[in-house]
Formats: sequence, C-alpha cells, structure tokens
Amino acid sequence: MTKGYRFAFLLLLVLAVGAGLLYYSGMFSKSTPESTLRLSGTVEARQLRPGFLVSGRIARLQTDEGSAVREGQALASLDERDLKLALAAAQAQRDAAAASLAALLAGSRPQEIDVAKAALQQAEARLQLATVEVRRQRDLAKRKLTSQEQVDRSIAEQRAAHAAQAQAQAQLELLRIGPRKEDIERARAELAVREAALETAQQRLAYTQLYAPAAGTISARLSEAGNVVAVGQPVFEIDTLARPWIRAYLNESDLSRVTLGAPVEVHADGLHEPLRGTLSFISPRAEFTPKTVETHALRVDLVYRIKIDIDNPAGRLKLGMPVDLLLEVGTAEHASPD
Repeated sequence: MTKGYRFAFLLLLVLAVGAGLLYYSGMFSKSTPESTLRLSGTVEARQLRPGFLVSGRIARLQTDEGSAVREGQALASLDERDLKLALAAAQAQRDAAAASLAALLAGSRPQEIDVAKAALQQAEARLQLATVEVRRQRDLAKRKLTSQEQVDRSIAEQRAAHAAQAQAQAQLELLRIGPRKEDIERARAELAVREAALETAQQRLAYTQLYAPAAGTISARLSEAGNVVAVGQPVFEIDTLARPWIRAYLNESDLSRVTLGAPVEVHADGLHEPLRGTLSFISPRAEFTPKTVETHALRVDLVYRIKIDIDNPAGRLKLGMPVDLLLEVGTAEHASPD
C-alpha cells in the first residue's frame, strides 16, 4: 500500500470517527444547554425476597430463574404432613368443646330426670323401712327381746337412709334446674380457645404455600427442593420492573435550577426512541462531602442523589442498565432548591 493510500485511509477513518461523535452528541443537542441538563444514571427497581411464614422442608418449587410471575402466583410449597396432623387434632378438640357446651345448654334429658326420680323413690322407701325397723327394735328392747346394739344399728341405718334420701332429692332438683351459669360460661370460653387454636392451625397450613407478593421476574433461586428453611428465609429473588426508577446524581451548582416534577428524556442503548420520565425526588443530603475542611473549590464536588420515575410497560429497561438523561431545567428564580 502506497503512502497516498495510507494517508487517504487514515483521513477517512478520522472523518468516520468524527462523524460518529457528532451524531452521538447530536442526540442531546435538541435543547439548549440553558434549558436541559445532561446526566447519567442507572435503572433501579424494587427487589423482593419472599420466604415462608413457617419453617419446614420444601416439597417443590413451581418456578425458576428468568420466569415472569404475576402477583399471587404460587412459587413453592412446603411438606404439609405435620401441619395437617396438627390441624386434625385441633379440629377434634374444637368439636369436643362444642359438644360439651351444647350438652350444658340443652340441660337435663327427660330420661335423666326419670332416673333421678326413681333413685329418690328408692331412697324414700329405704328410709321408711329403716324408720319402721327402729320402732320395732325399740319395742323389742322394752320387752327385753333384743339388745341395745341392735337398736343402735337400726338407728344408724335410719340416718344413712335419710342422708341417701336427701342426696337423691338434691340430685333431682339439680337436674330440674339445669347447669350453672358459670359452667356454661366456662364451656363457652373453652370453645373459643379451641376455635382460635383451630384457626391458627388452618393458617399455619396455608403458610406452607408461597405466593408472589408482586408481579416481576425471578432473578435468583435461593433455595432448592428438599432443603429445610427457617421462617422468613428467602426462597426467590423477584425484580419488579413494571415501575422502575432511575438513580442519578445532580451537581450542587445545578441544584437551584431544577424542580420536582420536571420532565426527563431517557436514552439507553438499543432504544430507538427515548422514554419519558419525571423527576420525583431530590435527596436533602449531599454526598461525597469533605470530612474536614470545605473550601469553595471543593463545593463543586458535592452531588445530590435524585430519582426519576418512569414507566416500563414493554420491559425494555433492565435492572442496572446505564442510561443517559436530559433533565429539563428552569431559571434560577423559578427553581426549587429541594
């Protein structure tokens, strides 16, 4: 290759590079420097790390990395066997408490009252027989036909029969009156405790299912089927990219020129058209502040973190993507320092 060709080739290369730089800079020359600020930022999004509310062994995972999930979609489940046994025990205890309360509220059955009446009649008959026996033993004692020991024994039998008759009478009255109010209230309280325990067992069983707290994309699988996880231990990591935001930094010298709500034009590699955003937050605290002495020259190094809200319906923006921003600014007298 001759020197003339080499010179021509280098000249064309320099012209091509210059044209590229002019084209790239032309993307941001639509507005005058007085009306826009050119910034660089990074796409951010909320990252969720859902975990189970009970401990246990993971039975299965129902999604994987890279999968898009909707809010409420099932992600994973734990082994349910132990919690199902606990639920069955709580159900049985609740049913027993309910049956006890129902029996108290129903009162005595007619058959129970009939049995108590029969027992009272039997006790009265025994008392009558014992009373007759006492009279007979006393008559015989007057005629010296029996011993005093037999008389005393008959009197003891009469007293025992009288006590049995009083007990049977009281038992019949209790059955007619029904259970005490205190017993009913205690049974109601016991039933409430058992119902609460049943609801707790049902809720713990429901906690064996893990659902997506929001729509997004699974960016990481943090556990595997068969692993035993603790309460709250993350199983997946979900990036919610439907409503991302852009993190950028504003120089201290430009702080007075911007206002919240200002429109922002967002450019990113691979996007044929810019996206539209809004300045939603300016940090009240400066970053990279010198620790000891602050001079006028060092003040230009102060920056404030800002946040730009932006829609991402097609999912074109990805977490961590670098972007270029054109922030619309106003005049100093109309701008807010916050």
